Amino acid sequence: MTRARGQPSRILLNQEYPHQVLVPAWNVRGKIIDKVIAFHAEIGARVTTRSQYKNDSWHELYCFADRRHADSFQRLFGGELIDLAFK
Repeated sequence: MTRARGQPSRILLNQEYPHQVLVPAWNVRGKIIDKVIAFHAEIGARVTTRSQYKNDSWHELYCFADRRHADSFQRLFGGELIDLAFK
């Protein structure tokens, strides 16, 4: 699969943002997406995400450089924490 023009590669994204939260797409739709955007604004981070198809459904993978931000995001919005910092 190719990436969109101007978008960082998946490898570069994983290196820069090793703390990731995989959330079912239906969890972050509608008015919840406003809360997701507000969360990122509050911590001073840009929204870094990509879509992923897993277990027959779409998910959003939110990427963070700081583990504390990923932990906070997971507590607020659920999902699975994926930590690539030690891999």
